Amino acid sequence: MQKLTTLSWLACVAVVTFALVTGCGSSNPPDGGAGPAIPAGTSTLTGVVYAADNVATGMVGAAIRVIGAAGTAVADATGAYRLDNLPAGQFTVEAQTPNQADYGTTRVPVTLTAGETTTVNFAVMPAAAAAPEQILLDPDVAIIDLNGRIDYRTQVVGADNVVIPNVEPTWVVTGDIGTITPGGLFTGLLVGNGSVTAYAGEVQALSTVQVNPPSPPQITSFQLDPRSLPASGGDVYIAAAISDGDGVSVGNVTVEIFGPGDQRTLLGMDVANPDSAELCLNQSNCYTRATFSTTYSVLANDNNPTAGGIQAPENYSAHVLVTDRSGASTTSTFIDFVVEGIDPPPPSPGI
Repeated sequence: MQKLTTLSWLACVAVVTFALVTGCGSSNPPDGGAGPAIPAGTSTLTGVVYAADNVATGMVGAAIRVIGAAGTAVADATGAYRLDNLPAGQFTVEAQTPNQADYGTTRVPVTLTAGETTTVNFAVMPAAAAAPEQILLDPDVAIIDLNGRIDYRTQVVGADNVVIPNVEPTWVVTGDIGTITPGGLFTGLLVGNGSVTAYAGEVQALSTVQVNPPSPPQITSFQLDPRSLPASGGDVYIAAAISDGDGVSVGNVTVEIFGPGDQRTLLGMDVANPDSAELCLNQSNCYTRATFSTTYSVLANDNNPTAGGIQAPENYSAHVLVTDRSGASTTSTFIDFVVEGIDPPPPSPGI
């Protein structure tokens, strides 16, 4: 078994599901958007029910019940459910899995707020699994822009500080601020304050979340290599790491290069890490976090040498310009690079 020997991987990161009438099932996915308007004075509960040890397995036919309120639902073929017209207040919500004998019942406390949607994604533990005694959750505090994402990391720990491998917790999102996937990827969809809570058995771990209005893109790094070229010129590789809650569309990231003789060049930049870059929600060619790059071919130094054979270098300067989907823009600092001159010929040897 895997022993939990250190908690050093837990570092606070502050950056860095929403149809069915009450009592019926729904085929709408839990992260499919804001959903219909909530009747005044009532609340909505939505989410999915899945196997804690296999989040891709939706618990079809799972029975969801709000204890103490007239609210029940049956999960659809994907495990999704929705309950409308619920009263506000503090309740326990239960998911039973009558069609899966190897899994048990999961219960979590929730606070339902009038006019808001609360998301509960039930991770039903295998009946034979060890009893959880602790959940480690990272980050425990997060501040993101609208449409920004938080990729939560968790460990469910059992007796003797032993990690229970390959299980996900139940996720509860309060404050009507966004959605979360069974794997713990939260997306902020409304500006405001809320929380994401992970539950397993009788234990829980809380993360407070603040979703802010859109802000300008962040250029977290800007690199140019090489910064010195021979007189014959050559290629310069330019890269910038960019993050933004609204998302940046390919085509709205450019590098501006100033050269000798009032020369000015604008180059588009492409995504350099498509496999690991974070895509915008439901938007193609748009990224909330990615590295963009391009290559600039620098011409040979064309300065005329002096009578003594000295050719002056040619100086260049470049910076990156980014505009996100809200229209906010950011410009990086400048990085200088140079095309060296031809070295003068060595002096003739004396006679």
